[in-house]
Amino acid sequence: MKGKKTMKALRSHTFGFIGAGKMGQALIQGLLSQGVAPRAILVADPSAVMRRQARRLGIRPASDNCEVACRASVVVLAVKPQHMAAALEEIAPCLTRSQLVISIAAGITLRWLQGRLRRVAVIRAMPNLPATVRQGFTAITLGRLASARHRALAQAFFGAAGHVCELPERMFDAITAVSGSGPAYVFFLVRAWEDAARALGLPATVAACAIRQTLNGSMRLLEASGDSADALISRVASKGGTTEAALKVLARRQVSKHLLEALRAAARRSKALSWS
Repeated sequence: MKGKKTMKALRSHTFGFIGAGKMGQALIQGLLSQGVAPRAILVADPSAVMRRQARRLGIRPASDNCEVACRASVVVLAVKPQHMAAALEEIAPCLTRSQLVISIAAGITLRWLQGRLRRVAVIRAMPNLPATVRQGFTAITLGRLASARHRALAQAFFGAAGHVCELPERMFDAITAVSGSGPAYVFFLVRAWEDAARALGLPATVAACAIRQTLNGSMRLLEASGDSADALISRVASKGGTTEAALKVLARRQVSKHLLEALRAAARRSKALSWS
């Protein structure tokens, strides 16, 4: 029933994307997967490549940003932060109180957005790269004019590309460090793990396959078991065994401490880059 309500909510709107990069396209794919018709999606992007990709999805590119703002009931701001001021200056006169604006631009605060869109409900969101395979994590925070109806619509919209969580905006620097930047930490680990596996003598193809399958299987086990990470570690690491030997090295090298330092650095940088 929840799925049917979600699809119904999405299908009753027209979605306009200003910017159609990787994240914009991921969100468009999510809408299409929920049965939103291509004709109910508009895209404006200065890149001919992006416009061609939109056409391949069956979506007709809009002539300009103003067409998106005039025709869409939900306007998604998916431009780079440095292009946001120009985009808002262009579309602000076209927007009405009946519309919802969703920004996925990193670092641009609700205060900054609402100051330029005084009459319109605004929601700020921080999705991450796995949304491109509909396994994303998106944090949302509501502007002062956003209602419960807008919240439900944003949850359905981002839910089509993964998991959604509502947070106060003061936590957005932290969630940017944890989930926004998080995929890069995983890829960094995979690269280091593969290098180490090859150093032990494994063929590169075997190392890559073993590590990816171990990661995928471990995450599925973590989700399916309901156990904590600590509990699962104890299931793998027997007293005096190989896993315990490896874990002792990680503890001695203070890997947990260094991870915390890395996330704090990312959160500080997020705060420094914010537009308020």
